[in-house]
Amino acid sequence: MTRERPRGTGLEPPPVSLRAGLWIASHALRALGPGRYALADLIGTCIYWGSPSGRRNCAANHRRLDPSLSRRAARKRALTSYRNYSRTSVDFVWQLAIPEHAFHRHFRAYGLLNAWRALEEHGGGVFALSHFGSWDVAASAGYASGLRVTTVMAPVGTDLVTRIAAWARRHQELEVLASSNAARGLFRAVRRGRFAAILSDLPDRGDTVVVDFCGGRMALSTAPAWLGRVAGVPVLPVHCRRYKGLYRLVVHPAVTIEPGDTDAVIMQRVASVLEATIRRAPEWWYPFRRIYED
Repeated sequence: MTRERPRGTGLEPPPVSLRAGLWIASHALRALGPGRYALADLIGTCIYWGSPSGRRNCAANHRRLDPSLSRRAARKRALTSYRNYSRTSVDFVWQLAIPEHAFHRHFRAYGLLNAWRALEEHGGGVFALSHFGSWDVAASAGYASGLRVTTVMAPVGTDLVTRIAAWARRHQELEVLASSNAARGLFRAVRRGRFAAILSDLPDRGDTVVVDFCGGRMALSTAPAWLGRVAGVPVLPVHCRRYKGLYRLVVHPAVTIEPGDTDAVIMQRVASVLEATIRRAPEWWYPFRRIYED
């Protein structure tokens, strides 16, 4: 299969010196192997203790997800969430220097038949993700498995940080769209045989619906439901987390979209699948702010 080059956001890449530094850092992290997680855990612990409101919110959200947790156990789980988020951030840099042919050694993929069926029968699809595990490694694993992915990227901190993230994701063969033209770009992407990857929970902007999710009423983005309906493509919940030394990319079966289904109905089906995943490994969930509507 011939692969088209991914389109970009129009942002200028970071300076050459900074790109070179990222390559050096990526090679250094590869040389460290699993030892890179000692550094990541230290960073995550420092961020945890330096974010009083974030750690309180995270512990409270974990306790809402699992009311059997004591306050102490909830704080411990929140710390693990911060450390795991730090680990996935370190792996964002780590994976830059891994060539596509070698990436298969670092992950296993499950449910790819669901994605291939979506391509064969509908010409594309929507991947609905949550703030769980690593969505950047998921994109690289998907590309290494022959899937072409398009996503939307809002500004991340400063302009320089945003340019770094966009450049790194384009290097992973991920088509990155600016949030200003997201709807049209995502529609065109799935029409070109790509998968639109959309973070569904904890949306920063855009239209939302409130559904039952992770122990309470929570706002989810309507983008997966809208795109699936207007483009006539299936919506497939997806997650990717590290387990026993390897990342596991899982493409779940498509949720049902019946004529007349509202965004709320569709996103509730998505939420039910994603919640089951989160409950199996809650320490890989990143609810660092207030998230519940009730």
